[in-house]
Amino acid sequence: MQQTPQNDRNAYSPFTQRIREAPIPSGLEKPPQMDSYDGTTDLEEHIENIKVVITYRSVQGAVKCKLFVTTLRRGPVTWFKNLRRNSLDSWSDLCHEFTTHFTASRTQPKIVVSLEAIVQGKSKPLRDYIERFNKEVVQVRGAEDTMKQYLIPLRSPKDSQRVPSDGKNLHQV
Repeated sequence: MQQTPQNDRNAYSPFTQRIREAPIPSGLEKPPQMDSYDGTTDLEEHIENIKVVITYRSVQGAVKCKLFVTTLRRGPVTWFKNLRRNSLDSWSDLCHEFTTHFTASRTQPKIVVSLEAIVQGKSKPLRDYIERFNKEVVQVRGAEDTMKQYLIPLRSPKDSQRVPSDGKNLHQV
């Protein structure tokens, strides 16, 4: 077989021959609309967003790798091009290399205690407080069980202290 520029270019890909030669299923000739990654946003969120789209399309293995690379922009494209030739043979290889290199782009997870910093201002509408709270609570893992104690801090009319979730006044505890 005669080497064409396309074959020659593929020979230097970080993907193994198995991935490079995997056929693209019909309907995916044009990649689905997916968020791009330029190295400035959370890498795990990007991977999860991509997984949702490609799982919806029932995409597996090698095609998953090919589609993922189409989402890279600027620095991440250069990173990908500079990976060792034939070094990526699976989705897990690609994810491992990607997360290892872009680990500084990880957003630190928020914890339930950070919800305590969200308070309702004295003259602010309750609706604004709840909207701010809801924006934050979706970013906290495991918040479902404990969020009720932060959502609307119950106040004792007598001393304006937070009442624990069991309904007792702090002085009763």
